[in-house]
Amino acid sequence: MKLESTLGDRAGMLYTAPLMDVILLLIIFFLFGSNLVLKSGVEVKLPSSSSALPASEDAHIITLISRDSEEFYFNDDRVTLEKLSDLLEDARKLSSQVILLGDESVDYGSVMKISELLLRNGFDVKFAAQPENL
Repeated sequence: MKLESTLGDRAGMLYTAPLMDVILLLIIFFLFGSNLVLKSGVEVKLPSSSSALPASEDAHIITLISRDSEEFYFNDDRVTLEKLSDLLEDARKLSSQVILLGDESVDYGSVMKISELLLRNGFDVKFAAQPENL
């Protein structure tokens, strides 16, 4: 004996709540993920490299922009070499990593002065570069 349903056929409902949860999580992920990209307030034309690695989130940033000047940017604040050595003592407590952003036209001697100062103070120095494939 076969039982038959008296309700008839109904089209199934698509529950959109789980779909909206996934979309909301993706939006939040991309919004917060875009803030983790290394940004500097100073415009620098970085040299290109095929072995560029992703940047650290908690690293201090030192920017070298001018070929002739002895002024640098430390976390977007303009400083001289003497003031930079004073700032490094306090900055070491927060993070021991420093990323050097140097324009292509910066003198090699300026880069060496800064990197020597950083290494003497116990910092882990990384050089920023633009990946070649971009």
